[in-house]
Amino acid sequence: MSPQTFADDLAYIRDLAEAGQKAPLLAGRFLAWWGGLAALAYVGHYLISSGALGLPLYYVSWMWGVFFVLGFGGFKFMQLTFPPAKPGAGSAGNRVSALVWMGAGFMLFAFFAGVIAKSFLDGSASIGFLWSVPVVLGAYGLSQLTSGLIAQSRPLIVAGWVAIASVFAAVLLVGREEIWLLGAAVAFSTVFVPGMILMREEPSETV
Repeated sequence: MSPQTFADDLAYIRDLAEAGQKAPLLAGRFLAWWGGLAALAYVGHYLISSGALGLPLYYVSWMWGVFFVLGFGGFKFMQLTFPPAKPGAGSAGNRVSALVWMGAGFMLFAFFAGVIAKSFLDGSASIGFLWSVPVVLGAYGLSQLTSGLIAQSRPLIVAGWVAIASVFAAVLLVGREEIWLLGAAVAFSTVFVPGMILMREEPSETV
């Protein structure tokens, strides 16, 4: 192999890597689904817990139960109907995005499972519920920022920093009803809106 041929091969490999890095992210529909649903759930939580709807407080538990059923049901449906040959599906950005959100999902599941278990053991609602919003917003921020930096996606980078910054405000609002409105605003602006942007940027054809 001549030096020129070797150099050409290296350039080709570099071009492939750069193209894969800049491939469009394909998680838009999942982000829009979870972000929109979470925003609605947070607003619902505020309306119930603040007494604006005149409903007993235990309706909050029913509402979040519906949230998880709808959330995972819609998520699995979108997974099953997602086109398997979308261009860029194997890019580093898409692989990292899927893995980091999977890790965030397991972390949040572990957190809420622990909070629920402690509530049963103590016989009353755990204080962990009051701190759930900062934890969730932190997970949003880390996941969006990591995905955005790997894929060089400006909307996700901005969303990640906004969500991380919002953790400060969420901590200050712990114990106040307004924290649920903050959660709704952050879920909408840093998860739903970027998801819609990514959906617009997705390639429509398969290869």
